[in-house]
Amino acid sequence: MEEQYAAQEQLRQQALEQAVTRYKDACAQRDQEIAEHNASVDQLIANLSYGVVDAVQEYIGIVLANSVYPEDFDVDHQAEFDPDTAELSIRVLIPGPDNVPTIKSYRYVKASDEITPVALSQKDSKDRYAGIVHQVALRTLHEVFEADRRGLVQSIALEVGTETINPATGNETYIPFVAVGAPRDSFSELELAAVTPSATLEHLGAAVSKNPLGLVPASGSGIRRS
Repeated sequence: MEEQYAAQEQLRQQALEQAVTRYKDACAQRDQEIAEHNASVDQLIANLSYGVVDAVQEYIGIVLANSVYPEDFDVDHQAEFDPDTAELSIRVLIPGPDNVPTIKSYRYVKASDEITPVALSQKDSKDRYAGIVHQVALRTLHEVFEADRRGLVQSIALEVGTETINPATGNETYIPFVAVGAPRDSFSELELAAVTPSATLEHLGAAVSKNPLGLVPASGSGIRRS
């Protein structure tokens, strides 16, 4: 009986030692990962202070990736920094009109005991999608300038558009809805809480599609290089 107990105790001790070893290894691995992450963050901060192109682009990528939109509204950003002009070029891809809800409200139909959707009018649908385009443009400009406290980016050349299938060719094509150049100084003077996005884009000299819902591209570049 004592021999059986001693054997079980030995097995328990061995299992405990193995568990402790696994725990210590996991802690060491976690500490190493944290140290490597902290080192990479420190390196990114150091490179940002010198305006290193890759660091600026990485930082802007992090800022834009953390921009939260509705779950079914996927937004993709591509950015490139020119250190010679301190200008950041950004292309923002948004979902096409088919991915934006066109429901105005819901109503109860007593005769059929059903709740049915009420569709937006064509004008309201057009205004809704155009409003989305304009707001995404201003939001992107604001997020970048606000996050760049060092002032590394002095101007932004921004395009907002979507990718869709060209009915004439069957190939995927890019359609720009907004193209705008925004110097930091001019943009910082705006009171965004009180503006009308379409009017602000016009103020900035943007080229804006007259009908994004109809996939009409913006005419002209609207981007004034510094």
